[in-house]
Amino acid sequence: ASLLVNAAGISDRAPAAEMTPAQWDSVVRVDLTGTFYASRALHPALRRGKGTVVNIASIAAHRSFAGRANYCAAKAGVVALTEVLGLEWASDGIRVVAISPGFVATPMMVAGIRDGHLEESTVLNRVPMDRLARPEEIASSIVALAGESFSFMTGATVLVDGGWCARGDF
Repeated sequence: ASLLVNAAGISDRAPAAEMTPAQWDSVVRVDLTGTFYASRALHPALRRGKGTVVNIASIAAHRSFAGRANYCAAKAGVVALTEVLGLEWASDGIRVVAISPGFVATPMMVAGIRDGHLEESTVLNRVPMDRLARPEEIASSIVALAGESFSFMTGATVLVDGGWCARGDF
């Protein structure tokens, strides 16, 4: 079976009223448009291999963050694109699913905490599991969703956020 993981993502923060067209375009181009074009380009191979596409969205697709209109809109677009491709490509034998990770202890996240751009205690206070996700946990989620256990899932997005979105209070 073939697998495509659309995991490219960037962020460029600014309040919406001050966001430049370049800031908007670059994030939407990488995070959403790149997901579309990679999926479309590999459609023939995925169809031959009865493949699976796993798109990486974000909790930002489900909950808004001030200063990140471009990122939130792009990741919400990834969720919608996942639904559309899941519908359209099911008859081709292709499953299309997404995961929406929460805060993950990636080198970029750890550097952001270290450099003072993000307060770790603020994040952890919102995560019922009281920790950041490990990158391996997100990778394991991708492998699981691509596997036989989820063979009847398409057009769906799974939150992998330690309960962050379920918490509801701010």
